[in-house]
Amino acid sequence: MGKFEEFVKGKRIALVGPAATLRGQRMGDFIDGHDIVVRLNHAWPLPQALAADIGRRIDVIYHNMNFRDQKLKRKTILQMAEDGVKWMVSTHPASEARFRHRLRKFQKLNRGALHFRALPGWLKARMQKRVKHPNAGIMAIEDLLRFPIQHLYVTGFSFYTTGYLEYPNYKPSYAKKAVRHHDQKQNKSYLLRLIRRDPRLEVDPVIAQLLTEHAIRKKRWKR
Repeated sequence: MGKFEEFVKGKRIALVGPAATLRGQRMGDFIDGHDIVVRLNHAWPLPQALAADIGRRIDVIYHNMNFRDQKLKRKTILQMAEDGVKWMVSTHPASEARFRHRLRKFQKLNRGALHFRALPGWLKARMQKRVKHPNAGIMAIEDLLRFPIQHLYVTGFSFYTTGYLEYPNYKPSYAKKAVRHHDQKQNKSYLLRLIRRDPRLEVDPVIAQLLTEHAIRKKRWKR
């Protein structure tokens, strides 16, 4: 059994995206009540003013390893560890040559401060047969469901129909670039298949509504 599998085995996991759909929902205690809290890309550091809505915990980050405006330094990684981050998971496999330098840079600075792993190349390749450019959140869901977890609750996703909450390292321009790069219809269809396939996966009411609307539109297109 690998270290990550051992870490997540039998756990109730909350995967929290940065979408503004969580504003005012007072989900913080519910999120923090899970065994493991997973967040995405630029979620660290958490905005403390929003703790009542998004929680205070961050155990795992699924990251594209592009720190953009955030200058990655050794002390940054050490601060992540102090704030409770235990695992950094690259959404780019080590086999992807054009992203390999990102992984190497992180590992050079990390030096064991955080546990680190990258998505398997075969997993991303399998996903890309249906979704050319899967969202980080969809990749995290697919990856987590490979392990013997107990339950996965997903919240804070809007498929870029809303802006982000006020995270220090999330910029509005990131969403605009993501919409151009990631086909959200494909991502919604893929998530629908995951929900139908795996009873351990549960999404919040906002995501459920977006997926329902997407499914209805798909049926109309097929007529």
